[in-house]
Amino acid sequence: MSTNSKQNITLAWQLAGRYYKTGVQSPYIRFINRASRIGFAIGVAALIIGLSVMNGFERELRNTLLSVIPDIEFKSVAGSLPDWTKTAKQVQQHPKVLSVAPFIELNAMIQKKNNMEAVLLKAVHQELERTVNVTSEFIIEGTWITKVESGTLPPAVIGVGLAKKLELTVGDRLELLIPVVSDTGRLSSPKYLNFVVSGIYQIGGQMDHGQVYVPLDVMQQSQGYSEYEAQGVKVSLIDPFEANKVASEIGSEITDYVYIIDWFRSQGHVYNDIVLVKDIMYLVMVLVMSVASFNIVSSLSMAVQEKYSDIGILKTLGLTPSTVKLTFVIMGLLTAVRGIVWGTLIGCVLAKFLPNIFAVLESLLNFKILDGDVYFIEYLPSELQFTQVIIITSTALFIALLASLYPSSKAAKLTPIELLR
Repeated sequence: MSTNSKQNITLAWQLAGRYYKTGVQSPYIRFINRASRIGFAIGVAALIIGLSVMNGFERELRNTLLSVIPDIEFKSVAGSLPDWTKTAKQVQQHPKVLSVAPFIELNAMIQKKNNMEAVLLKAVHQELERTVNVTSEFIIEGTWITKVESGTLPPAVIGVGLAKKLELTVGDRLELLIPVVSDTGRLSSPKYLNFVVSGIYQIGGQMDHGQVYVPLDVMQQSQGYSEYEAQGVKVSLIDPFEANKVASEIGSEITDYVYIIDWFRSQGHVYNDIVLVKDIMYLVMVLVMSVASFNIVSSLSMAVQEKYSDIGILKTLGLTPSTVKLTFVIMGLLTAVRGIVWGTLIGCVLAKFLPNIFAVLESLLNFKILDGDVYFIEYLPSELQFTQVIIITSTALFIALLASLYPSSKAAKLTPIELLR
């Protein structure tokens, strides 16, 4: 960079700083400047808070919902896999697979006295299930499924919603009615299986109301399966968000004829909603910033008119058009920077403490923003990501720069005669 260029930049900064500090005489221009700063502050703060909330939901989706449902399921088309251990070995050859566990799933009815409730019966391997499903970590009463002792009822683990509805506690006996389909395709007399409630879990949402976990070997005997026969295998991945791709890759390699089911099919709508809201927030941010940038265009255009005589004198003394342009560009950026800085500070502080703020409001006003019986969480999550903060502030500065170019270019093109007339 030449010496003249450095001097022009220094002079532009000095002029912009003096004009910005001393302000303009028109109250209307000062009002528009404040409005533009407030617009940028609101846009930046709102986007930081909104994206932090969506990041929180995405984190809880991964840590809560996706931790208790399989990333991928390979379910036999014929009804059962003849040897699930063979299928598991084929699946585990993929480098992105963490663990594999067998399962049997059946629709059933749970009965206690005169109360009945439809449930999804999940027969799982006591140890391997822990590697693909962390439901055992959400148990609030009792214990996870244990080995069936001779002469005792097999254990069952149920959700807290189902326990409340049927008034069940740990140690209670429950009766499961499993439908039986005859060779002709008609329903015949159901099977009755007795279990004892060994544990009650609480995850959140509908999963607490309609799932019952029982030992795999009990259901193998009930369904006439052999020791290594299962309905399918469930898979846990290193990155659950690659489930669609990995499922296709594994499905093309294994020899069994299976249905391929990834979590995007069952719970993908939740993730898609989060992504959609994020995209909408980015769009809203651009619109809010654009409105604020129009205020910068207006205030700079009127500031240029107010400083006609100053610009004319300075141009007569040798001030270059590029320096005039740079001066007003810097003025526009200084106006936006104040709003962006305040918006960033307010947005980061609120996003960081948002769960605590809403917890206090919920206790004071006696309401719940999220119902745990409907959603998979019962509090408002938030996760501040500084990468997103940098992107937001950079975008706001870029929009402010574009808004400052038009009035600055017009000021640079004016001749001293036009300015001093």
